[in-house]
Amino acid sequence: MNIDVYCYDDIHNPRCGGGGALRELTVHRLISARHTIRFYTGNFSGARDSHEPAFTCRHIGLGTNYLLSRITFSLCATIRSFFSDADIIAIPYSIYAPVLTFLLKPKKTVVLFFHLTGNEVFKKYGPFGIIPLIAEKIVLFFGKNFITLTDGMAQMLISKRQGVRARAGYVGFDTGLLSDASQDKNFILCFGRIDVRMKGLDILIPAFDKIAGRFPGITLVIAGRGQETNIAWVKKRISESPYNNRIQCLVNITESERKELFHSSTFVCMPSRFEGWNIAAIEAAASSKATLGTKIHGLSDAIRENETGLLVPVEDIDALAEKMALLLSDPALREKLGKNGYVWAQNFTWEKVAKIQEDFYFEVIKTRNK
Repeated sequence: MNIDVYCYDDIHNPRCGGGGALRELTVHRLISARHTIRFYTGNFSGARDSHEPAFTCRHIGLGTNYLLSRITFSLCATIRSFFSDADIIAIPYSIYAPVLTFLLKPKKTVVLFFHLTGNEVFKKYGPFGIIPLIAEKIVLFFGKNFITLTDGMAQMLISKRQGVRARAGYVGFDTGLLSDASQDKNFILCFGRIDVRMKGLDILIPAFDKIAGRFPGITLVIAGRGQETNIAWVKKRISESPYNNRIQCLVNITESERKELFHSSTFVCMPSRFEGWNIAAIEAAASSKATLGTKIHGLSDAIRENETGLLVPVEDIDALAEKMALLLSDPALREKLGKNGYVWAQNFTWEKVAKIQEDFYFEVIKTRNK
């Protein structure tokens, strides 16, 4: 197969490189062992193209600023994809940089739809949220072939409209994280994109403040990458905490530092408001760490409640603090959840994830040619 991929996010883009970017790059690199991949991503200052025999990566659009980068990527990718001769056009769909190939080439376009944002955009962007909301409604109405991250999302898309094909593709993890004998250096880890609203960091810090006095030896570590405005907000909020000397914000950490954080944490906490699939939840499980998350799509699939971790209602500071305290005070519970997680995580190797997606591409081609 010849496969074109249009994915705005880039793992090297300091403004937005996250789990979705990592997933599509990893999956399509693995698939390129058997197929030819042309991978197009958003432009940014310092971006570099790469050319390999079966895998090329090009940055399209303007990289002068974040907003212009998204707008021009969306335009350039949509126009380019309309004229593509690829067998499959894969679009990791972003409502903030939508590629609309599925409108004119629905039978050969596979939309990678990672999470349903809905009215959450209004809480983040006010009335301007109407634009990304429309972009989401359009893909849900006109898209034909979907790869999702969870079974629940796939079934939801199938039930919404006749003729839709959808399959859960999940997300893999770095098997180098697998460890059944981890350390515990007395800190709660929140790892991932530093996005205050999406990741619930405005809930996390107040919850830690509530329990920090009861557990004087415990610290909180927030680590990842994100936009400067989000990082600045987190650092300011930390400075306002009565326990500011026990909260760290680590930015742009290395791979070895990431593994060390997972392996040496007490447990991993992710109070997100919305997710597609949280890679950090599986990475925590692979590291034999208990996970504490929220009852949302994505986390409810990545965390098996009361088996690999605990779940609390969204935006509930008191409930989050209560479960934090429970995990800190019950090492036997943490150990049980961590051991179960270690087994659970091994269902999600990158090779298994790539095979699911490759098989779906073949299915789309086979159905189209009937």
